[in-house]
Amino acid sequence: MSWYWLAAAAAAVGLGFLSRRGERASSKEVRPGSTPPSPATIDELVRGGQKIEAIKHYRAMHGVDLKTAKDAVDARARELGM
Repeated sequence: MSWYWLAAAAAAVGLGFLSRRGERASSKEVRPGSTPPSPATIDELVRGGQKIEAIKHYRAMHGVDLKTAKDAVDARARELGM
């Protein structure tokens, strides 16, 4: 019976590793539980030419998919004249 528990533990460790395999750690990454981004933060990022970061913040703030966030940030950039 001990081989069963060993195999189950190995599978759990393997699945945990595979689920985090594509993640990248970044100091700029928006993390759950951190201070929520504000619309002013997104405007600052757009004005600073950091559209990718603005899209990440928009996604964290509104919980939308990548295309929706990109379209919204692009629209905001046009409003700001960028």
